[in-house]
Amino acid sequence: MNKSPVNYLLTIALGAILWIAFAIMMGTYLTENPNLAEKDPADLAGELRLIFGVGALLSIISCCYWYYYGNMNKVSNNLGAAKKKWWMLFVLQIILCVVLTVAIVLMNMSQGIEAKWYAIYFALLAVLTFILFWICTFLMSPRTVKFIPLGK
Repeated sequence: MNKSPVNYLLTIALGAILWIAFAIMMGTYLTENPNLAEKDPADLAGELRLIFGVGALLSIISCCYWYYYGNMNKVSNNLGAAKKKWWMLFVLQIILCVVLTVAIVLMNMSQGIEAKWYAIYFALLAVLTFILFWICTFLMSPRTVKFIPLGK
């Protein structure tokens, strides 16, 4: 699983499956159950699909960059820098999750959605961003940087 292009393809497939599960299959539940003041649930569904898609796409890009970086010859000589790079990418994924959640809050502030729904959206974005990044890099990092992701 840690060889190119298998790791790239599996990462794309996992990101797409998660996006489909959360944005498409759970879309009705996530948009019709919150009490909306004026907005149509279909509009909220479109916003969530877009934001969840951006989160998943940027996480997939980060994973692919990590795979590319891990296959470079110079990385084997400086694993300390590789560890810093992984942590930087991981923290950027957490920041991305928070920013996308804030975007959902700002776009729907006037709708009177309960806080628990924003917490649910944050949890789903966490799965699509930094948890997806961690799982993919934990399982599919190139051999040179195989033991760098958190938990190995």
